[in-house]
Amino acid sequence: MKADQLINLNNQAKIKELDPLNCLSSIELMPRQLEYAWRETFKLPLENISQKYEKVFFCAMGGSAYAGRIIKSLFRLKVPFTVDVVDNYDLPLSADKKSLVIVASYSGNTEETLSCCRQALDKKLNIVGVTGGGQLADILIRNKLPVFIFDKDLNPSNQPRLGQGYMIASQLAILSALGLIKVKSDEISRAIELLAQNNITYGSGVVSESNPAKKIAGMIFDKIPVFVAGGFLEGAVHAVRNPINETGKHFADYFILPELNHHLLDGLIFPDNLSKKLTFVLINSSLYPAKIIKRLNITEDVINKNSLSAVSINLKGITELVQVFELLQIGNYLSFYLAVAHNVDPAPVPWVDYLKKKLKS
Repeated sequence: MKADQLINLNNQAKIKELDPLNCLSSIELMPRQLEYAWRETFKLPLENISQKYEKVFFCAMGGSAYAGRIIKSLFRLKVPFTVDVVDNYDLPLSADKKSLVIVASYSGNTEETLSCCRQALDKKLNIVGVTGGGQLADILIRNKLPVFIFDKDLNPSNQPRLGQGYMIASQLAILSALGLIKVKSDEISRAIELLAQNNITYGSGVVSESNPAKKIAGMIFDKIPVFVAGGFLEGAVHAVRNPINETGKHFADYFILPELNHHLLDGLIFPDNLSKKLTFVLINSSLYPAKIIKRLNITEDVINKNSLSAVSINLKGITELVQVFELLQIGNYLSFYLAVAHNVDPAPVPWVDYLKKKLKS
């Protein structure tokens, strides 16, 4: 059964058959999404909300919250203000006049994000939005607030989790335009260039033996992948785990160094058949602090000593931001190839849709 299904990974006709909404094209278009959103977001009129902030709140859910999580972990040691991701219905009480509230929803109809937006309006806070339209766009336009409404043409699948070039680049651009973070256009250009090169490496026409994303998909196809990454990649590895759930229909989890070293290693003993269920995916980066590199090496040693398997992803980008996009891209390809290996359409999320239907009934 396993061998038969993994044959799908090198079968172009089968890949096309399983992907009627063209998720693969959306993945390939990530660098163009990034380029478009970075350029267009700088056209937003942000003068009225330009000030020094003590707090930035990213109000978003699911894939729309990836940007906030990534920015929080990526810039945690580089900014003098606190960053929080609000993935719920309510703004924290600490949200005040010294706060910037970024409301992000791909569809524009996410009920939790709309709730936070209305609360921020009631408190007369500074708000900026990112969306593909919907109610969120209507509310912000009606209140004459800045909102980046992106064109969805570069995401033919129309799956929010595959429109991350839009969501992440636009929120990086908003904070850059406000002078809250420092991201240069040439760094974005480096990311775009690397993603374009990797589209060739990870492309569906490249056979499993020469394709790192297909190779890892084959290794974790019948196991639970446990991703391990260092601090600045925490937001990015979260944004890898979730699409593996949604796109790959595959259970996965992640842990972050150094925290995992304070509990996880002694959880590798039981149950007795753990080695048949888990595979660790270690995210290597030369940009980690020396202590994190040492911890990752020792962690791999402990994994091996417990007869568990591990595979490594070695990031090549020259900056932390470039490596974030690099990891997101291989994660998207990996989740897609898992769906293909499982012989399922990567686009639908039937159980999420079931939950939403039940909530409305």
